[in-house]
Amino acid sequence: MKTGKLLTILVAAFLLTTMNVMAESVTLRLADQFPLTHFASKTGSQAFIKQVDEMSKQTIKIKHFPAQQLAKASGMLDAVKNRVADIAVCGVVYVSDRMPLSGAAMLPGLFNDVTTGTRAYTKLANKELLEAEFLRHGVRPLWVSLAPVYQLQLTSKEPITSLEDIKGKKLRTAGAIMELTAKALGATPVTIGPSDFYLSLQRGTVDGAIYTIPGWRAYSLQEVLNSSTVNAGLGSVAFATLINEDVWQSLSPEVQSILQKTGEATGAGAAAIFDKVVAKSNNNMKEAGKNIYPLSPAVLEEMSAKLATVEKVWLDQMKSRNLPGDKILEAFKRYLNE
Repeated sequence: MKTGKLLTILVAAFLLTTMNVMAESVTLRLADQFPLTHFASKTGSQAFIKQVDEMSKQTIKIKHFPAQQLAKASGMLDAVKNRVADIAVCGVVYVSDRMPLSGAAMLPGLFNDVTTGTRAYTKLANKELLEAEFLRHGVRPLWVSLAPVYQLQLTSKEPITSLEDIKGKKLRTAGAIMELTAKALGATPVTIGPSDFYLSLQRGTVDGAIYTIPGWRAYSLQEVLNSSTVNAGLGSVAFATLINEDVWQSLSPEVQSILQKTGEATGAGAAAIFDKVVAKSNNNMKEAGKNIYPLSPAVLEEMSAKLATVEKVWLDQMKSRNLPGDKILEAFKRYLNE
């Protein structure tokens, strides 16, 4: 065989092999707790999958397992850690004992809109929390997302003009930090499940809640709640979409880049949508005759002084576990102010 012909065959074989490698697709399994009809699924996993599909020209395939198909909501961290899923959406509140520092986003009085909180929390997750919390569990965040910020909501239509107005009032709360928040403000926290929420408000078992307006429609709470603040900023619920670190390291730099960029876009996009939903819900409730109002600067200052005790309890808890809560909270506040 002539040298020229042999070279042509070798080059053709090389190009064919290269094209096959480039065309080889990567398939990753993504698990979450939400049904496909859930808002969090549409703005989170589904939006991410669509963007990855477009950006990778369908060479990165995400196989979606919604509605707790691979693991319960509380088991998402273990699912991604143990490779049951390659990627999983993990509610930080479900793993607060194992990832306590990530609970900084749930502290009250730090931010009042999802976009600001998400932007700062994304920086925290990719910097301080990456080594301190995520990598030690064998995972890393692709994006983080926050739920709408909690507000003070009452069955009474009267606005809160001082903390005396909620002193002793029974407020439905969910989670340890929210209970501390209610106590710090002089209210009495009451733990009530979602299924009993409406009746408890209707019967006067509770006087209100620390909750969000976008959540009213799901439980018909607009029939029993009559007022809500818009700037109390009483914390949020944080979610982190995690990828297994071994899986991450096995991916090419190109694939990593696509996943990272689409993850950041998903988190930012969801935050912007949530803020629009909150604004729309506020307007809808105003038009329905509800008292949707901002707290005065004087009340906010009064609240800030009281809520400092919640921070202190959290910092003391972190210190008792030899965790750098002070450094994490300091960094988070810095990112919020940037």
